[in-house]
Amino acid sequence: MVSAGFFPEKKYSQNFLVDEKNAEDLVASADLTKKDSVLEIGAGTGFVTEKIAELCGQTYAVELRPELCEVLREKFSSAKNVDIIEKDFLSIDLSTISFSKVVAAPPYAISDDIMYSLFEHGFVQGSFIWQFEFADKILSPPGSSEYHPLSVIAQYQYDGRIVKKVSPKAFFPVPNHFSAILSLKARKKIPPIRDFPVFVSWLKTLFRFKNKTVSNASKQLEKHPVAGVSREKFTRAIQMLDIADEKVFLLEPEDFVELFELSRE
Repeated sequence: MVSAGFFPEKKYSQNFLVDEKNAEDLVASADLTKKDSVLEIGAGTGFVTEKIAELCGQTYAVELRPELCEVLREKFSSAKNVDIIEKDFLSIDLSTISFSKVVAAPPYAISDDIMYSLFEHGFVQGSFIWQFEFADKILSPPGSSEYHPLSVIAQYQYDGRIVKKVSPKAFFPVPNHFSAILSLKARKKIPPIRDFPVFVSWLKTLFRFKNKTVSNASKQLEKHPVAGVSREKFTRAIQMLDIADEKVFLLEPEDFVELFELSRE
């Protein structure tokens, strides 16, 4: 990568994965088959893309930097199952891409935004390299200090595990922190989260008061209303579910979804 004249850029929060074994483990944890259509976020110079394309039916490799996209187009010019998408991932309408799985070692600076976007669209299975603390946050249980709106959404929709911890030496340049390979598999037969953007906004508002009881947190919605959510229905739902005295950060993911559904205008 470096000898070819391509360096990670700080403004893109880039650290290239350069370790062969960790790249193989990342791809292997996605359980790819020729029936799979895979979205890769942050393809770089195609180090991981090559391994994905060998195993799946179709690869959509997203890369923002034009000069790297040129490298990718040349490298995969004869590959019929690789499409290079030269765009900022967050600007893409994911409904225009037909994918079932995600394999990604993306920039950490936009980790929250990437996961909210993917969770809204949905996927069957995903394998990601994230900063270890972020991967841990995704899997943090109710009652944990790291329990977060992303934890709620991830654990409602997916079964997750940390496949392995990844040394900083697996990247160039070498970051100051450990990373982790995070695997997510879609849970079966769960009701979808309707009005996902409203749910996220409502959830983020509640978590601003996560140490309060649900009843006290609900009063804050008078000061911080969320469009699409009825304060009156919310109050009634709290009583119906008998969770008025429960702390917000102790609620299970299913509790949040049920509470939201009963509170929608």
